[in-house]
Amino acid sequence: MKAGSQRLANAMPDLAWTADRDGVVDFLNDQVSRYTGVALSVPAALSHVVHPSDRQAMVDGWRQALKTSSSFETEARIRRSDDVYRWFRTRILPVTDADGRIDHWFGSAIDINESREAQERLIRENDRILNSISDGFYAVDDQWRFTYVNSSTERMLERSSADMIGRTIWEAFPETAGTTLEERYRYSRTSGESVRFPFHYPPMARWFEIRTFPHSTGLSVYFNDITARVEQDDQLAQKQQALELAVARLQRFLNNTMDVICAIDTKGVMVEINARSLAAWGYRQDELVGRTFRDLVHPDDLVATRAETALIVSGRPSMGFRNRILRKDGSAVHVEWSSTWSEEDQLFFNVARDVTNQVDAEIRLRQAQRLEALGQLTGGVAHDFNNLLTVILGNAEFLAEELDTAADLRGLALSIQHAAERGAALNNRLLAFARRQALEPKVTEVNTLIGGMDPLLRRTLGEHIEIETVRGGGLWRALVDPAQLEAALLNLCLNARDAMPQGGRLTIETANTHLDRAYAALHDEVVAGQYVMIAVADTGAGMTPEVMARAFEPFFTTKDVGKGSGLGLSMVYGFAKQSGGHIKIYSELGQGTVAKLYLPRTLQPQPEVRAPTGALARGGTECILLVEDDDLVRDHVSDQLKTFGYRVVAVANGPDALEALQEMADFDLLFTDVVMPRGLNGRQLAAQARMLRPNLPVLFTSGYTENAIIHHGRLDPGVHLLAKPYRREELGHKVREVLDEAAAMDKS
Repeated sequence: MKAGSQRLANAMPDLAWTADRDGVVDFLNDQVSRYTGVALSVPAALSHVVHPSDRQAMVDGWRQALKTSSSFETEARIRRSDDVYRWFRTRILPVTDADGRIDHWFGSAIDINESREAQERLIRENDRILNSISDGFYAVDDQWRFTYVNSSTERMLERSSADMIGRTIWEAFPETAGTTLEERYRYSRTSGESVRFPFHYPPMARWFEIRTFPHSTGLSVYFNDITARVEQDDQLAQKQQALELAVARLQRFLNNTMDVICAIDTKGVMVEINARSLAAWGYRQDELVGRTFRDLVHPDDLVATRAETALIVSGRPSMGFRNRILRKDGSAVHVEWSSTWSEEDQLFFNVARDVTNQVDAEIRLRQAQRLEALGQLTGGVAHDFNNLLTVILGNAEFLAEELDTAADLRGLALSIQHAAERGAALNNRLLAFARRQALEPKVTEVNTLIGGMDPLLRRTLGEHIEIETVRGGGLWRALVDPAQLEAALLNLCLNARDAMPQGGRLTIETANTHLDRAYAALHDEVVAGQYVMIAVADTGAGMTPEVMARAFEPFFTTKDVGKGSGLGLSMVYGFAKQSGGHIKIYSELGQGTVAKLYLPRTLQPQPEVRAPTGALARGGTECILLVEDDDLVRDHVSDQLKTFGYRVVAVANGPDALEALQEMADFDLLFTDVVMPRGLNGRQLAAQARMLRPNLPVLFTSGYTENAIIHHGRLDPGVHLLAKPYRREELGHKVREVLDEAAAMDKS
């Protein structure tokens, strides 16, 4: 740069510099050093005095100018000598020679800090004002990109400004492309006119009133939500149209709807009613039109119906009100109403739907919930009862054996034993109802099982009952606990016998059947599929609907005091549910009763059945770790095991058992209760014990297993359970069986 030009540049108040044609700075005027406080030499770069946030944009712009041989202008912050950054507008121009080729570059920077701050204050003030108005406001540039969005826009469009700024209208809201909104926006831009129009935005189901204000750099838009006003206008228009076409529309509506539609005047007289009502309620049209509506309401529902009517007249539409309507034959149907009062017509307009099936389903649900609650209660009672029975039954059995020579005392011991056995049977029924018994399902030929019961049934029911068995051909196999199925069938047959005190016919029928989805929809607990059906029918007195509704409740009975426990059908109900099946009773007074038991079909083959040996229980000398929280039961079982020759270590809970396992290494069997205190049940104890002794055999015992070792009503695979209460021989057999099985596995 020539000396004269340098003096001129140094005299300039602005920052100035030059660069050669390749962009290398070769001159800085004195103002650059004075302003920055940095002694800069050439060739040098100025980027290190530019604010870090602005540095890259300046570098990129300078490179683009060099590449395109064009001028470059930008705004950036430059550091002053006191380390304060101020805004400068920087411009770089190419200087050409006589041939038009770039000879060098000239750059200058003008301080615009005050105007920039004033502009930002103005923007902030405008933003505050625009964010304080209730209308939505946004601005777009000449490429339809959002440049500003106020808070009301974010609220009404349910979008953040970050989701819109920088994107075009059609990118942010693609549903508006090709609509009236795009057409009106483009017209406003091209014509320069402000336009005002309503617009419906389907994704939000809202109406907006929009005003546009075009300008040189784009378009500003004000809008507000007019959905409520549009809906009010629509309602008014619909109401006016309805008044004009009331007769024709009402007639078409009445003749085509499947619900009951009726119009009732202020005196309660039905003035219009559709054909559906005639079929639903059994009347002819001339028998209903002109008749007082209250004549059709069930007497027990009149007071509630009048109260609901008064509320409708006061201006509150009725939705979901239910009452009962009397059909022409005297039967009642449950009806759910939607009703409004028309002041103009002085009429009640009513839509009614028959919800009888829904009401019946709700009743069934409440009954099922009540039975489930009773099951929880009875299961808990059975747990403690079985502990007591274990001690009573075991000691009575021991006394009977020891008092063999004392006939009188032995008779008392046998009497206690028999009473305990009856208590155990009663408790098993409680557990069956509660679905807490441990089922051991096997592939069962139902026809064969029923055939084997024939002698027992004939002896039990008596000669005054004629028994007929109809066994279905090709009957499928069922996966069911055969012993519990026999008990369930015996209970059904005993109930049938008691319904025929003067004698009668009892029919047991089997068949393959399929419960379809329609049937399952009416019975919440039923899964559609293939079932083996067992029907037990009698010619007895039958049951009323009220009795049938409570038939499965425990302790409910219609028999005289002392003639029944009320647990027979509840036991069958619990067994059916726990087996994945279903039971249904059909009965009418004087017409007898049919109980149908449905058991799920299985495709598994019939396994080979081993005949019981009947041998006396053998003892042994192995060491048994006995875990039982009930003191009486623990002492009793420990004594019983010792009479078989076993060595016994008895503890009261899981933590004590784990401590014993760590102290002793010669335990041959863990014999543990399932339900125990101190946060460690029998299943959890067994799992931790096997971490210490992987091959330790485990025998569980319980009168109420909950879900620790039973899932879906069945014992988990490989689990051994001795259900309480049990006899001494049962204890000896089961302990020996588990020990022998473990020994055989060790040898193999």
